[in-house]
Amino acid sequence: MNILLIYPNINGQRQVQMGLASISSVLKEQGHSIALFDTTFIINEPLESIASKLKERIENFKPKILLVGCRSLEFDFTNKLLKASNSGKIPVIIGGQHPTVSPEEVIKSDVVDYVCVGEGEEAISDLVKAIELGSEVTNIKNVWAKKNNQIFRNPIRPLMEDLDKLPFPDYDLFDARHISDLGKFETSRGCPYSCTYCINDHMQHLYGGVGGYHREKSVERAVEEIAYFTKKYNFKWNFLIDETFTIKANRVRDFCKLYKEKVGTPFGCMTRPEVISEEKLKWLKEAGCNKIYMGIESGNEKYRREVLDRHMSQQHIIDAFLLAKKVGIQTYSFNMVGLPNETRKDIMSTIELNRKGKVDEIQVTLFYPFQGTRLREYSDQHNLFDENEHLSSYY
Repeated sequence: MNILLIYPNINGQRQVQMGLASISSVLKEQGHSIALFDTTFIINEPLESIASKLKERIENFKPKILLVGCRSLEFDFTNKLLKASNSGKIPVIIGGQHPTVSPEEVIKSDVVDYVCVGEGEEAISDLVKAIELGSEVTNIKNVWAKKNNQIFRNPIRPLMEDLDKLPFPDYDLFDARHISDLGKFETSRGCPYSCTYCINDHMQHLYGGVGGYHREKSVERAVEEIAYFTKKYNFKWNFLIDETFTIKANRVRDFCKLYKEKVGTPFGCMTRPEVISEEKLKWLKEAGCNKIYMGIESGNEKYRREVLDRHMSQQHIIDAFLLAKKVGIQTYSFNMVGLPNETRKDIMSTIELNRKGKVDEIQVTLFYPFQGTRLREYSDQHNLFDENEHLSSYY
């Protein structure tokens, strides 16, 4: 069956979109023919022009299903694009972050037939098979479906525990402009922490009764995948997109040993100050890690603890950044401004904390109250959020 994936990339981010790449590989493994409509390089064109190109792609490819991966800031654009292009009323499945945190909003859209809540590989596979066979579509876990003017809201299925079962992500789905000399890889899923501004908090509650949200690929499988794509595309630097890579010391040690042996390409990873140690950093350095990314977010320790649910001291943060520099790994910090009730003094504290940690590279983003987060609830309760304002980027 022909399935057209749609990537409404309003920010124009160049990297491969890992969610769509994973879904595509699973569907291809089942024998489906997959194509991609990608807005990355045409996003600055008028909506009418983008919709016209999508119509043309639909006419030429003749898909039986349109499958959209949608983040929260992309839903308004996605809605307008589908209204302007899907005149043939091909069934539309929407999955991704926004349908997961706001399924009621998404399923009520006139252009949406099915919503995938939570992780999609197994649920979308089951839904596509049901559509193809003409069997029942209203009782598939993780899927909300419309039928006969009714909405069927199904419960969440247990999380996929063995990530090694997944095929390698489908990099070939994306054209060459998405493939640079930088590789991006997922060696685990989920984060065990519950920051109030992050979707991970929502996901942990969503999956609270059906399995642990944080799961890992085996070291052997993770390194095999990285080695394969690094060789295929001649990547010069690899980035591990795991949100907290250094949680387990033994895994870090084993990964670093095998990565050095099988890959050897310089790489970077993300983690948190409280799961850093000199021993882990030395393993990373020895394996080729030359940049480590950690969140500071706010320089006010009391605010960080009570509002952001990040329980780490000023000194802990400073020590983590200085320790990385001591070992010889460059540091990169994540910071937010515009947090609820934040003061000028708080922002100066954030600047000062970066200074004391001698951070090499600093990212500053505007706080945005994403749906599904506790800080969105706080913002709504205190009338801090204007529903009429549509943000395309928080950078």
